[in-house]
Amino acid sequence: MKVRVEVEESYFGGDHGNDVPGVRVTCTHCDHSVEVFGTGESSIRRGAVMLREECPAQEDNFYSFED
Repeated sequence: MKVRVEVEESYFGGDHGNDVPGVRVTCTHCDHSVEVFGTGESSIRRGAVMLREECPAQEDNFYSFED
């Protein structure tokens, strides 16, 4: 199933205690979200892959973030 994701830029705690820019990618189907460091398109794509791997319903969704 093709599912749209919401992308929200934020800051997350890094490995050395400092805040690092990143994105929170949320599935609009079930509201499951993941946090990824970086704010570029590759980070958003990584978030979409993580959503597919971590889907609580174990669905093989295709996540879209582009219009």
